[in-house]
Amino acid sequence: MSLDDLVVSTEKIDTVYVTKLQGNLNNFTAEKCIKSVTNSLKHGSVILDLEELNMVTTQGIIAFKTLNEAAFLQKHKIILINLPLSVRQAFLMAGVRNLFPIANNEEAAFKMASRPSR
Repeated sequence: MSLDDLVVSTEKIDTVYVTKLQGNLNNFTAEKCIKSVTNSLKHGSVILDLEELNMVTTQGIIAFKTLNEAAFLQKHKIILINLPLSVRQAFLMAGVRNLFPIANNEEAAFKMASRPSR
């Protein structure tokens, strides 16, 4: 997989969208990620499975911030699951904390997603 590859796959389960990101989130792929997740947010909350996300650059962090704003505007949630160490480190290095709730597993994420937003 090259640096400009990102596979975004989304599955709707009840009223929640589960989106898996595979590859790299950078300046080449950020827009693709934002468009896909924002489209899902129009219809419900999103669980982002990051297990196969290899790398997040500064532009990827900006994409996550953009998604946070979109979730707020749509009054839906984005919940992260399966964060690789490299993604956690990218968040820490960028000084990003508590941007999204992080669930321990998919079941916990569904419970979080089904709770009403404030």
